[in-house]
Amino acid sequence: MTAGRPHSSEEWLPISRVDDVVAMGPWLLRLRWGAGLGVLAATALARQLLGVSVPVVPMAVVGLVILAYNAGLWLAFKRVRSGGRVRSVLATSLTHLELVLDWTAMLVLIHLTGGVESPLIIFFVFHIIVASLLFERAVAAIYAAAAVLLTVVLAIAEGAGWVPHRHMVGFFPGEAYTEVGFLVGILGTFTLLGTVSFYIASTLAEHARRGEERLATLYFGLQAVNSSLELGEVLQRMAEAAVEAMDVHGVAVGLVDPTHSRIEEAASFGLSESYLAKGPVLLSHSPALAEVVGSGRPLIIQEERDRRLLQYPTALAAEGIQSVLFVPLRGKERVLGVVRAYSTRERAFGPEDARFLGAIAAQGALAVENAMAFGALRQLDQDKSRFVRMVTHELRAPVAGADSILRTMLGGYVGELDERQRDFIMRLARRLDTLRMLIDDLLELAAGRMDMGRSEAEDVSVVEVVQRVIDHLQPQVQEKRLVLRLDLEAAARLVVRANGESLFRVFHNLIGNAVKYTPEGGGVVVRVTPSEQQVEVAISDTGIGIPAEALPRLFTEFFRATNAKPFAPGTGLGLVIVKELVEKAGGRISVDSDEGQGTTFTVYLPLAAAQ
Repeated sequence: MTAGRPHSSEEWLPISRVDDVVAMGPWLLRLRWGAGLGVLAATALARQLLGVSVPVVPMAVVGLVILAYNAGLWLAFKRVRSGGRVRSVLATSLTHLELVLDWTAMLVLIHLTGGVESPLIIFFVFHIIVASLLFERAVAAIYAAAAVLLTVVLAIAEGAGWVPHRHMVGFFPGEAYTEVGFLVGILGTFTLLGTVSFYIASTLAEHARRGEERLATLYFGLQAVNSSLELGEVLQRMAEAAVEAMDVHGVAVGLVDPTHSRIEEAASFGLSESYLAKGPVLLSHSPALAEVVGSGRPLIIQEERDRRLLQYPTALAAEGIQSVLFVPLRGKERVLGVVRAYSTRERAFGPEDARFLGAIAAQGALAVENAMAFGALRQLDQDKSRFVRMVTHELRAPVAGADSILRTMLGGYVGELDERQRDFIMRLARRLDTLRMLIDDLLELAAGRMDMGRSEAEDVSVVEVVQRVIDHLQPQVQEKRLVLRLDLEAAARLVVRANGESLFRVFHNLIGNAVKYTPEGGGVVVRVTPSEQQVEVAISDTGIGIPAEALPRLFTEFFRATNAKPFAPGTGLGLVIVKELVEKAGGRISVDSDEGQGTTFTVYLPLAAAQ
């Protein structure tokens, strides 16, 4: 397969990057100013300094023409550079135009200064080098062939008398342009010099351009690799980046299993399903992989005799693979796995390719270790949540049983209690209520973390959920003689993408807290407001407020503000649960409070249409 170009904001052209062409423009323009002025100066001083006769007026006209079209090119390139995003078609056209104009001027100057006898013919080589640096090899070859062909045509035209020959008196003792040996020597030397210059310059340009494309692809590919902490995504993006950067048939990434006996295929790109289903990759049956894992060094297999080092040479042949490059995926302490690049070309890989794929693997290994560490931490957190859930679930039954016994005793079913006994049992019952509340919150927190990402999202009406919560809290509101008002600033049905029960728990906790921490006779306002692509739900109360020093720790597990503890019972887990559920729905929560003045919690949720 053929890899595509990297996705970037810049245009890729048949020549090098447009920015490079435009950046080279000022240099060529300055050089051309010097060339035009040099032609004028050489015309004026040739006879006085060198004793060489040149046609003054035609040469001066050519010099002025060079300066004139260079001024026009300067204005055109200035317009291209100031256009913000480079306009590729105009930049390419201008580059072709300036070379055509330069070559025309060069050909005229060569004709005016002796044709094939002209000392200026060597400057055509400079123009061939410039074309080879700017353009891809095929286009540069056309320019190089045109330079040789135009020079040969000029020599033939002057020798045949089709155009007049202008002999430079004082430079050649006689007119050699009609001598066959001289023509063959000069034109042969010029052709050889032009060909060698084209080959060297175009080879260097192609090498630099290929390196630039690889680095650009590597940059964008590794950006994608490092944008995720999911191990599967990291490895898949690494494989895609390697295929795109190296222009190979396919890439596979395998991780060494815990027993260090096999490679577990983790990601691939470009390879057929039949090849991927070839069977387990065992280190004992693949000397090549065993060597890479053991030594931590890259290995290239592209000779027929080396295929014995592979476990599945028949499957490789069926896939059309001719060359394989193995590079270790090295972590900080050990080899994590192996990255394999496959090419259908013979002898496709060299040391440079090994170094380049090694650079991808080195950057990818860091992302892999981060993803593995993240996965381990997530697993540890889930194990902790599972343990907490199990323990609290086991505690719930005996606590409920103890509470039932205490309620039975307080109801007088086991005999009358004196005042001291009743007070003691009621205090014990309140402690059990607090313990039961803690168990419920721990269970909810653990369940939420274990189910993170598993609960199904649905279209939920925010207004309907808030109204349900308000209806559910009416007994507490009436008991404390509070004023609870729902303020809807927009009649539109505000729908978010979330789990309905989770959203109910969020607002039940926030509105319930506002009711709980507001003294009798106070007020609570719930305001629902659409804002651009999200909905804002603000819960404001006239309660006890939150001290400024407590605000930074408000969403920390088991933390409660100092003024909240004596006012009402709590566990310090409710807001932690709220924050996690809000963020799970793609939203965020903020708080604004003054101690003694009240508190406002605001939940921001993206609308379903925006998602």
